[in-house]
Amino acid sequence: MIESYAVLLVAALAVVAVVWLAVERIATGRLAVRDRVLVNLQTGDAVTGVLWSRRGRLVVIRDAAVMSPGQREPRPVDGDVIVDRDQVAFVQRVGG
Repeated sequence: MIESYAVLLVAALAVVAVVWLAVERIATGRLAVRDRVLVNLQTGDAVTGVLWSRRGRLVVIRDAAVMSPGQREPRPVDGDVIVDRDQVAFVQRVGG
């Protein structure tokens, strides 16, 4: 009898954990996606552009330009810029 309650408890906790992770992923998965952002990197450089997607540990920026400390104008970059989240200090939404 106690064993069946233990199994039910473990199953209920597993369901709660799965639902929690799904809600968290949905809620944070679209945060600022398709908005113009400034991604500040741990190195002090920054990337500005449109946050196109977040795929696992990667952040994809389109229509990107790179800015370095002391540089007056951003340098346009061909193609998408892909940044690992470990390299991101913080992200700012800039406009709209």
